[in-house]
Amino acid sequence: MTIYLGVDAGNSKTVALACLPSGKVAGAGRAGCGDIYGAAGEAAAVAAVLGATDAALAEARASRPDVASAAFRLAGVDWPEDEQFWDEVLRQQWPGLTRSIRGDGYAAIRCGEPTGVGVAVNAGTAAAIAARGPAGATWQMGWWGQHAMGGIGLVSEAMKAAYLAELGAAPATALGPALLDFYGQPNLTELNRWFTRRRNAADPAQRPRAARVVMDTARQGDEVAGEIVREQGRRLGFYARIAAEKVGLAASPEAPIPVIMSGSILMDPDSVVAAALREQLPAMLPGADPRRATLPPVAGAALDALAEGGVTITPAVIDSLASTVPPPSFFRT
Repeated sequence: MTIYLGVDAGNSKTVALACLPSGKVAGAGRAGCGDIYGAAGEAAAVAAVLGATDAALAEARASRPDVASAAFRLAGVDWPEDEQFWDEVLRQQWPGLTRSIRGDGYAAIRCGEPTGVGVAVNAGTAAAIAARGPAGATWQMGWWGQHAMGGIGLVSEAMKAAYLAELGAAPATALGPALLDFYGQPNLTELNRWFTRRRNAADPAQRPRAARVVMDTARQGDEVAGEIVREQGRRLGFYARIAAEKVGLAASPEAPIPVIMSGSILMDPDSVVAAALREQLPAMLPGADPRRATLPPVAGAALDALAEGGVTITPAVIDSLASTVPPPSFFRT
């Protein structure tokens, strides 16, 4: 059996797909945080990544020697030494494996552009932005991002607005009551205290989970929430432009530049953040062709593995993968 393995590791989860040469998903696996910066330790991240891959192979009734090519798209691969860390891990624990290692931002490019050339804007818990140019140049935002984006950015700005409004130092907003309802806190003092107190404070992972509350409040016409959403669109567009410039995609603005919108915040058909990004892109990146990904990022990693393993990515391959990818419940966090 010949298997092509795609892996997408993030902070909320790590997922892997084991695919046949046809693109059909033969097995899927899931584990915890695979980010060496975000996990309890490097060993925990390694256990998550290899645990997800082995689970996918087991479901496919395959084993490690069956893997012809693997694409590891891992949060936390931000600097050369991060890639070197994973390279050494795989050399030791999976000798002879043909694989590529990149940041998780690259995973989504083939989810909207089969050639793998374009800009991926992923907004989920945080944001990951990466690009691949026509000559093979690559760039990812990584730690160059200087603005809070994704769920972390939306909720951090919403809490700031609600707290300042409570102090009478900023415009009134419906965000305060909406956040209290979501978190089950009686008032803004207790919400603030819950996230900042010394003992029994809220898990920081609770913060980005209210992203939908911010978007829903904006959708209902709250001007403060609306401006937070518009600012998210500006920030994402700003880094998408930088990514395109870094890989040579912005040199010929007359040619369409695929911008793949991925992640839970941008993939929702009613996403107000996606609408804000679409509104900003024409001015920030002339020639941008925004496309909402219809496949989860791990599917893009699987397509990378297939392409890097010599498989031509045809519409039939994409259709086969799309028709056999696990249901949304498998990816839900």
